[in-house]
Amino acid sequence: MKPDEEEVKRIECRADENAVKIGLNEIVSFEFYRHGSVGENMEFEISDESILKHLRTETEYLYPEKMKYPGWTGGDAEKGKWFFKAVGIGTTTLTVNKIFRGTLENKCAVEIIVK
Repeated sequence: MKPDEEEVKRIECRADENAVKIGLNEIVSFEFYRHGSVGENMEFEISDESILKHLRTETEYLYPEKMKYPGWTGGDAEKGKWFFKAVGIGTTTLTVNKIFRGTLENKCAVEIIVK
């Protein structure tokens, strides 16, 4: 992944507390992993997009050199980051869904409080 142009706070799902306070116009990121050829995917939902907006997604293959070999499978494992910007004051929820072969396997919700 490209180096971040600005300092970005990383948010994540945690067992102890899933609330994050950020400032208006602050940019945050969430790191994820997916492996499409085996059915692993990650998706997100924002409960109120007037408070938090998805800016962009950056991904990179973990083994790009192996993608070149004919017949080699499973080389599409990738890590990625979603970038979000606080565009309004209030509280919203970022829900992250881990999908395995089309079925919801795990879900976490992070409350985002914008002040």
